[in-house]
Amino acid sequence: MQCYPLAMKLTFTKRSALAIIRSLRAGGSEPHALGCRTSVTAPDLGGSGKRWTRKRIAALESELGLDVRLAKDPLEIAVPSAAARLRSSFVSSTVYAGCVPARSFVDIGGGLAVSAPELLFVEMAEVMGPIEHLMLGHELCGSFSRDAGDPYDGSITYGVPPLTSVGKITCFLESASRIRGITKARRSLAYLNDNAWSPTESLVTAFLRLPIDDLGYEFGSLTLNPRKYFERQLPGAKESRVPDIVIDGTPVGLNYDGLTHLDLKSIARAGIELGMNPGVSQTQLALDQAIEAVRAKAVDDIRRNRELAADGLQVFPLLKEDLYMPGGLDQVVVQLVRLIEESTGMAMEAQRRILRSRVLSEARHRMILSFLPGKNERNVQVGRFIGGHKVYEGPSVVHECWIEL
Repeated sequence: MQCYPLAMKLTFTKRSALAIIRSLRAGGSEPHALGCRTSVTAPDLGGSGKRWTRKRIAALESELGLDVRLAKDPLEIAVPSAAARLRSSFVSSTVYAGCVPARSFVDIGGGLAVSAPELLFVEMAEVMGPIEHLMLGHELCGSFSRDAGDPYDGSITYGVPPLTSVGKITCFLESASRIRGITKARRSLAYLNDNAWSPTESLVTAFLRLPIDDLGYEFGSLTLNPRKYFERQLPGAKESRVPDIVIDGTPVGLNYDGLTHLDLKSIARAGIELGMNPGVSQTQLALDQAIEAVRAKAVDDIRRNRELAADGLQVFPLLKEDLYMPGGLDQVVVQLVRLIEESTGMAMEAQRRILRSRVLSEARHRMILSFLPGKNERNVQVGRFIGGHKVYEGPSVVHECWIEL
């Protein structure tokens, strides 16, 4: 572990800890590279007469190689006692004295620590709405990380190892007590999944799992990215495939095909380059290769769905346009409901009632947009109430026949 020249002790928590963790993951830090588990320590600048200032925190950001300004918002830290609180105006201190299990923080080097992922999951439950919090759980238990400074419009880091798991969070909550947010964290945990691979996959999973009061569809348990091995090997087929989402107890799943799924922009760029440099063999080759790559991906997608269907799993493709279009996700869920009922005999009247409500559909669409990239209202705290009014008032609202089922 690298040693930092700034001699200080400080334990970051809540949003400050989340920003640091995201920045470190984006920089390629493995979970073990974050250091070993530790306990909260009193803040210490490493010498008498020194004061905590924004300038010192800025220097700390540089030493850690962070791409986020920690002191831009109130800096959130953990302390072991009320006497250890920092009196600086830009610092918010939380006292953790006996209410968290030992070693609930992670050493990141140089005397610095952050809330462990399990503790962070509890802390953020108090300040996030149900959907946003569940998506944070997917991020901590999955293989993607959002941008530290701009979580919804910033760049996403893919293919990183998970920081924790549903099982580890469960164990932590069983041993923790009196932490602000723990009741809400336990509620989110009931809907949490391991192994999310992308933010949009996380968003769709959250809506499928959460109850009607949180604008969800109440689909019950799901499995994310399970590898399906084929018992009968078809000629030219792969030995296994990985659907994004499988609805447990049914032969039905979903795959999200987003903007970067088929890299059409690569064709456009190569075409523009060829237009600017006609007759150059390298630019013609680049265009041919871009077209071939996109075509190969499209062919593989079709074969994937065909091979899974031959093995008994019907996978619905979900598009970016479905999420941005009003009622688009509802239309896909209608098709899921019909197929599940036809293939299993399962009665999904609760989902049918949810899908009949225009009020719910419009509120859900606004919520979906708030989590998608673009200039959308970040109304992430909306959940049980929209504009001061309950979203769901009973059958009189639900039976509006928004969608014919």
